[in-house]
Amino acid sequence: MFFSYNGVSVFYKRNMGLGTPIILMHGWGGSNVSFAGTYEYLCGLNRDVVSIDFPGFGSSDLPPSEWGLEDYAACVSELRDALKLRKAILVGHSFGGRVALFLGSEPWVESLVLVDAAGLKPRFSLKRAYRIRKYKRAKRLGKDLTSYGSIDYLKLPQSMQPVFVRVVNTHLNDKLGSITCPVLIIWGKRDSETPMYMAHTLKRRIADSTLVVLQGGHFAYIESNLKFNLILAEFTKGGKECLFGS
Repeated sequence: MFFSYNGVSVFYKRNMGLGTPIILMHGWGGSNVSFAGTYEYLCGLNRDVVSIDFPGFGSSDLPPSEWGLEDYAACVSELRDALKLRKAILVGHSFGGRVALFLGSEPWVESLVLVDAAGLKPRFSLKRAYRIRKYKRAKRLGKDLTSYGSIDYLKLPQSMQPVFVRVVNTHLNDKLGSITCPVLIIWGKRDSETPMYMAHTLKRRIADSTLVVLQGGHFAYIESNLKFNLILAEFTKGGKECLFGS
């Protein structure tokens, strides 16, 4: 199914089941297929679940080149309006987690599940500082910059590259204190893309939050999909009281 947001056709699929609707939001470069195992699991429980293709990915249109994180967040809000959802639970992996963090203080968000979520400002590192300095020098000298971008950046259509730059340079540290809904943080122990220190920062700075660590890396939710699905189903059924018995 499709809906339109500011002229951009956006694909989503939905199982109209029971409970508060769960919106699954994939990472950068993924699509609704990234959460296919979880979507099917929740459908098997007859839960109300929605899985979106963010603009630029899957079956959705490319977004305008001036888009940023705010536009992706507004797109999810528009989906919620289009489906007439009073409340929703947001489940976001990596970039999808970044969108979830941006929306986390909205009154219609019942709870968040942050899965190896992006969005925090990375710690200073000499290696990263050197790469940035090298890139700026090459840009100043008018050199070819194609070899300086990340794999995610280089794989994008040219019109999407400025969108990517805008998104990854939007840091949400200042939003954490305003999130008051229950938050479940699920992280891969060996995640090198969004390292464990980010999970601990989220846990420390979001008041009503719980951290669960899985074996695996940035895609631990796929590597340990059954365990992830069980945890998600319990949390979204009754909150952390149901999940942890407290």
